[in-house]
Amino acid sequence: MFYPKSKPIEGFFQDASLEDSFSLLSWNIHKENLNPKFKLTLKELLEENSVDFLLFQEYKIDKSYDIIIDQYNYATAPNIETKKHLYGVLTASKATITHQRAHLSKTKEFFIATKKANLITHHHFKDGSPLIIVNLHAINFVNAKMFKAELDMLYELLYGLDCAVIVSGDFNNWGAKRIRALEEFEYSLGYQRAIIEDAKHIKQFLKKPIDHIFYKNLDLLHAKAIDTKKISDHNPLIAKFVQVK
Repeated sequence: MFYPKSKPIEGFFQDASLEDSFSLLSWNIHKENLNPKFKLTLKELLEENSVDFLLFQEYKIDKSYDIIIDQYNYATAPNIETKKHLYGVLTASKATITHQRAHLSKTKEFFIATKKANLITHHHFKDGSPLIIVNLHAINFVNAKMFKAELDMLYELLYGLDCAVIVSGDFNNWGAKRIRALEEFEYSLGYQRAIIEDAKHIKQFLKKPIDHIFYKNLDLLHAKAIDTKKISDHNPLIAKFVQVK
């Protein structure tokens, strides 16, 4: 049901490498990106914060016209398709996307019978060293064993990478077993979890924060959650990193 038949969409408008320091915005936008209020809020966020990467979960694509995100290249990984729209994750980047790989979960969510998507994109710093970013919307409405199995598949894709890596998005880790599974994923890959300023603005379910940013072989300068006054049921996280040399 609603299984996407369309291929992931890509848009490349500029060729650029990353500076030593860069910033990232991660946000489950609850399909609100076509809403004028969302567009205004995003415009204000980008005017106040210099952001090199936009990682959206639950992005809504109108199939009748092209995606335009000024100054950004982009790639998508849809998980739902209807007659008029695609839905999924979208990563937009001011740096060149040298490679992208979209994944759908093996498991379907109970009741709604849809899968979740994640998107892996590759970029490079000015010295040629790589940065890999994973934009993740973790599966929900399944048991903890199925949740862990999906994390394990992502682990297999990331294991052994010795470059700079970021994994960010909506992890749906609201139960004790899910939290433990995510901690095992984090520690076994040697990742660090970004400490978020104004953490009270992070989306919570059952009093557990479910939006996170993990990273490896980078230094985190700062990270914050921004209250956007219920544009979405989640708030954006913005983090700034610097390359480790």
